[in-house]
Amino acid sequence: MRETKLLFCGDVCFRHQKNRGPGHAASILSELETVLDSADKVIINLETPLAPDGVGAPITKSGPALISDPSWVDFLEEAGCGLAVMANNHTGDYGEDALSYTTELLTGHSIPYIGAGSDIDEAYSAYRFTSNGTSVSIIAVCENEFGTAGKSSAGTAGYAPERIGSKIAEEKLVSDKVIVVFHGGCENNPVPSPGCRARYRNLVRLGADAVIAGHTHCIQGYEYFQGCPIVYSMGNFLFKWSSIEEEPWYRGYIAELSIGDRLTVRPIPYRFDTDGSKIHPLAGDELEKTLAYIEKLSLLIPDTDELQRLYDGWCTISGLSYIKRLVAKDEYFSAQRAPDEIVHLKNLLSCESHNELMRRTLELAFTGKLGEAKEIAAEIRELQKIPT
Repeated sequence: MRETKLLFCGDVCFRHQKNRGPGHAASILSELETVLDSADKVIINLETPLAPDGVGAPITKSGPALISDPSWVDFLEEAGCGLAVMANNHTGDYGEDALSYTTELLTGHSIPYIGAGSDIDEAYSAYRFTSNGTSVSIIAVCENEFGTAGKSSAGTAGYAPERIGSKIAEEKLVSDKVIVVFHGGCENNPVPSPGCRARYRNLVRLGADAVIAGHTHCIQGYEYFQGCPIVYSMGNFLFKWSSIEEEPWYRGYIAELSIGDRLTVRPIPYRFDTDGSKIHPLAGDELEKTLAYIEKLSLLIPDTDELQRLYDGWCTISGLSYIKRLVAKDEYFSAQRAPDEIVHLKNLLSCESHNELMRRTLELAFTGKLGEAKEIAAEIRELQKIPT
């Protein structure tokens, strides 16, 4: 039986990028054409609604509200996108109207999507297909920030342990392989948190044959747990951001998942220009150095003590600023409209990765270990540097 090759691509958003019309998307992707054409299916994380001006309005949330011109659907078409993943923290940024416009746009261009819908049941719907005699189900979920779906409200598939466990079991009855795509983690941290590792490994225990994760806007490693591949973050695929110059933002890898007698993963590294004009697959010395970097990050993941030690260092980089947002005043709770402080606090408590970061940072402060953890921060900053 011939193997099935799936290519999982990281975050795409076109908020800061103008579509110059016919041929522009093809030009951006031209150097990846051979890679993308080799796949049985290309799966891309669409981290933005695609809707014109006047459709929807920014929701109340912490962090930026993203939206992109609908003409960028041609990027997905040029990439041969066979599945758009919408379970992320920006799909719902412009409300239900923009979400509905996006799903109708994708459907009109014959691009299936998962991870979002008119209610929580639709958002949790699996995409099923058969390739080379193997039936596959793909489910997508995200951490619980803003824009998640409810029983009768549109949005994304917010992570719920019991629901995802039931869904995996349901799909195991009808498909040979079940893959979970998970959007979560600590942005800019090249090493996954202990909590992320526990969540993704538990998905394997529940029956997932592979877990493909993202959200961090930087490369993280991968591992095999109980024989099943877990990719922790592929980084951005194309995400021009005019105010960001840091190299890790513009580097990533496509996760090539091969389904045969067993499931295997292979990273295909690339970089994209800061103006978003081209995605370049790496070659030669740059490729070898990046693969070695991914391997270095991957070797950290199975080591529980080292993972915790590095995460403690990350708490001093990012966690302390989160803790300072915990103090709320009485007047915050009597306002007609939730002030920014309450919006931020809600996100810190409901998002799994933010919550973990706060709890661990407070534990370090409580036990007097913050000073010791601060000494580890420099190691994290070194790990953020990708060799070139």
